[in-house]
Amino acid sequence: MPTMPASAPLGPTPFYAPASSIHAFGAEATSPEGAPRPPARTGGDRAVGRDEASGVREASGVREASGVREDSSPRDVFEGEPRGGGRRAEDLGLRSGRSMEVYFPPAENAASAELALLDRVLDMRRQDPTTYPASDNPYRISYAVYNLRSPEIIAKLIEAAQQGVDVKVMVDARQIAPDHPWNKVDEAFEEAGLVVVRNDAEVGDESLRQAAHLIGIQSGHLMHLKTRVFSYRDEQGRVRKAVLSGSMNPGDGATRNDENLNLILDPNVVEAYEQKLSDVFHHQRTANQWNSASGVNVLFTPCRSGVRPIEKLFEWIDAENELILISVFDLTNLVSPSDRRTLVDHLAEAKARGAEVVVVTDRKKSDGRDAEGNRVMMYGFYASNDMIDEMLEDAGIPVYEFVNDAGEFNAMHARSAVFGLTNMKVMTGAGNWTRAGIGSGNRRGRNEESFIFIDSSRLDDNRTGRRYLGNALSILRNYQEQDTNPEPAEALIQRLMKRPEWPRVDIDPRTWLSPEQCAAYGREGQTIVLRSDDEWLNNLLGPEGFRVRWDDPARMIRVPFGALAKFNIYTRAEDGSDGSDGAGGAGGAGGAGGADGIDGAETLRERSVERIAIPPADTPEFPSFTASPRADRD
Repeated sequence: MPTMPASAPLGPTPFYAPASSIHAFGAEATSPEGAPRPPARTGGDRAVGRDEASGVREASGVREASGVREDSSPRDVFEGEPRGGGRRAEDLGLRSGRSMEVYFPPAENAASAELALLDRVLDMRRQDPTTYPASDNPYRISYAVYNLRSPEIIAKLIEAAQQGVDVKVMVDARQIAPDHPWNKVDEAFEEAGLVVVRNDAEVGDESLRQAAHLIGIQSGHLMHLKTRVFSYRDEQGRVRKAVLSGSMNPGDGATRNDENLNLILDPNVVEAYEQKLSDVFHHQRTANQWNSASGVNVLFTPCRSGVRPIEKLFEWIDAENELILISVFDLTNLVSPSDRRTLVDHLAEAKARGAEVVVVTDRKKSDGRDAEGNRVMMYGFYASNDMIDEMLEDAGIPVYEFVNDAGEFNAMHARSAVFGLTNMKVMTGAGNWTRAGIGSGNRRGRNEESFIFIDSSRLDDNRTGRRYLGNALSILRNYQEQDTNPEPAEALIQRLMKRPEWPRVDIDPRTWLSPEQCAAYGREGQTIVLRSDDEWLNNLLGPEGFRVRWDDPARMIRVPFGALAKFNIYTRAEDGSDGSDGAGGAGGAGGAGGADGIDGAETLRERSVERIAIPPADTPEFPSFTASPRADRD
């Protein structure tokens, strides 16, 4: 039987091993300098919502911003290089070499990224004939999630366990209790012969907890993480790892929510998540660490030492003078640990300094009402009005309260805040901005949560910051008919874009055309002409419109990031005909002159096409793996 190369690192000790035996490992089991990694830390009323919002919204097929919102098929993106000479990420499926990507359901199919990583671990396990002792199995899938209801993901986890992958799934114990019969993951695991512990507080046998594939964590508060860690050996025998974490549960319906899910490949951040999973399993508080030189940090609750996430939140608010755009499912008037003043006070001060401050939240949580004004129940209780929305509005801060209308159990479930425009930062993660989630004043957060802090200017020249900004703008636009107070969302966006710091991006207008339009209008011998009735865009396109042949070199125009571009599409045949093949112009504009004032050689193809100005480099990159034989194993 082939053996592993002598230089190949061993797999990690499982996070569920006794705490004293845990050691950490990153994307490879050595530090960037080649030295062994140090030991890890130890340590009309109607009911809505069964537990956490987790409905499903089908892919809309709407195309925004050259792929920012499009159908759900995953696609590769090749542009971009790692900053600072960091390790490339092709082996974890990001051919651009980035160390982080984010997906925004419902517009983007985050589940495809999760399934791709599950398949990668499973495929590499199948190719490896080696039998590993449990303590050194490099093929691991570790979940710590509030709930798990996706049939596809459940099936993949079962298959992985049966193929020799070390699978450990932790969920909140309440989610697989008898009074939650809609959650079937425990039954599915048991039917497949896997070990299930529904409530770890009721099990005295530690060996049973260690052996469990599915374990309900009973902490007295919410086990509210939404974290997946993937580990495997690549073709060269190196241990590779990735984390998926954010606001999104692997539910049967979460793809209809407004969510985020972050793919993180940074070894130090992955290591921090591994330690958190160990702490959850062993019912220990986490020692938070902050690396000021890193573009990505993660802070957890409950923590026993280190920086608290609420401290960093208020620090970032107090440092911001350009933009604070908050999109949070559940928001309360938190108290700063440093000065005992409230979130509303600090946001009002930021506004007084000149920062634009905008808040978006879920109306079911903020007002306890659905879109029709009916009282709703969440978690078995009538949702209450926290009053923070009224306090923010009294301070002159616009608050938009939306209801995700995709289904009864769906939500505007996002958790993010964008800070700044010049040097963009993002706070996101699993936790709500509540006393139990993030803490308040001297009171520490009690739920098991993660909060991701992204210095996007340091990480990727603001790309991730723009991704989160674009998603916030999409949420405002998608639901703008629900809440026009104090001003319509599009008017707000147009006002924000007038700020001198607002990012401008270079766009080739041809990227605004759909594949179908490209096929129809981009054939040889025709020139595509784009014109707009919007003054700002027409000034950029030029007095005669933007004219370009499909095979011409790229021609860029500089536009405000996220701007709504409304334009008309014409074609012009080089031989002087209208280029319509006798079909006439769409909208009856195929003849000469006319009310549109169009040259007779031009044909109106489509009127009032709308696109969002997002550069192609800011569209999401999905994990994509190329199967290759493992020569050292055959």
